[in-house]
Amino acid sequence: MQKSNHMNPFILKDYAGHEYFCDREIETNRIINAIENQRNLTLSSIRKMGKTGLIHHVFNRLDNDEVFDTIYFDIYYTESLLGFINKFGSSLLTEKESFPERIRKMIKNFIQSIRPTMSFDGLTGSPTFSFNVENESAGVRTMEEIFGFLQQRSLEKPIVIAIDEFQQIANYPENNIEALLRTNIQKLQNVNFIFSGSDKQLLTSMFTDAKRPFYQSTEFMHLEEIPENDYSVFIKDKFNVNSIVFEDEAISEALNLTRNHTYYVQFLCNKLYGSGIKIINTDTVKQIYSDILQENEVYYSEYRDLLTKPQWKLLIALAKEDGISKVTTSKFLKNHDLSNSATVLRGIQSLMDKKMIYKKDSKYFVYDVFFAKWLQRLKP
Repeated sequence: MQKSNHMNPFILKDYAGHEYFCDREIETNRIINAIENQRNLTLSSIRKMGKTGLIHHVFNRLDNDEVFDTIYFDIYYTESLLGFINKFGSSLLTEKESFPERIRKMIKNFIQSIRPTMSFDGLTGSPTFSFNVENESAGVRTMEEIFGFLQQRSLEKPIVIAIDEFQQIANYPENNIEALLRTNIQKLQNVNFIFSGSDKQLLTSMFTDAKRPFYQSTEFMHLEEIPENDYSVFIKDKFNVNSIVFEDEAISEALNLTRNHTYYVQFLCNKLYGSGIKIINTDTVKQIYSDILQENEVYYSEYRDLLTKPQWKLLIALAKEDGISKVTTSKFLKNHDLSNSATVLRGIQSLMDKKMIYKKDSKYFVYDVFFAKWLQRLKP
């Protein structure tokens, strides 16, 4: 098979520019409208639906207009106030300006009580900063100083800050994090925030519970699948650029097999594009899809050891149903040889906690689309 001279347009990580970004025009314009009108926004979606890519797409538009300064950081792997501060401080210190100038300005004018230490990520080579925060009170003081720096910067140009996986702060051991952040955010006059996350229930609780500090402080937006027609046109166009014929029926099959779920669509199309096959039909899609499941089998098999036997049986049952709401009916229990409704309900909660399944429109789905298809192939 002849090797393509074109870059594979189905990007699996980072953001490569508007040329490789599919649709989301309505969502993009809505977020930009919120920003331009100084409304904070909460963006939720299930994992790998493309919310991080959408944020970077919005920021790319804003950066091109040069009206706003944009800052993004992800706190998914943080576990405390100190982790948040290190992520936040690093994002402020490494965005756009040269490191020496940004560090000099920040330390000289705003960070009085502590001194950040710079190191470099062993994998990416990107600079990271650690702030010497010895206790919670020092953390509070450092946070206030960082926000002071932010307020001063925003006098020169309005700033938009996106905090990804924002619901993580609810898991911090410190009790006052939400109140601390809300208090500092309220002091900012020329800064807007996008709070994004993959736990819709927790995010919603943070912003709709009248007892919590962020109550009714943002506009809500939930990210759904890209419409099939829009994704079909995007896919066809990208393959056509390299003179690859992707038959319409085959595109429909690809989108069906991936539930229109952004990451899995991108991955399957990435493999198809890289295969060197010049005419892609439904058989081609099914074969490449089968290859993907085969390649991942070694990982999928290990999931069995992470679950109890009833949980594993329930996971297979949910995969085979591929969207079911009534999980305690005698029909469901009998069809999948499950013990009783109480065990199933406990299993559902456990699988939800482990992020192996999710609930949408009252129906349960296995999170990983490829894993779900692999489970469907298992015999009872």
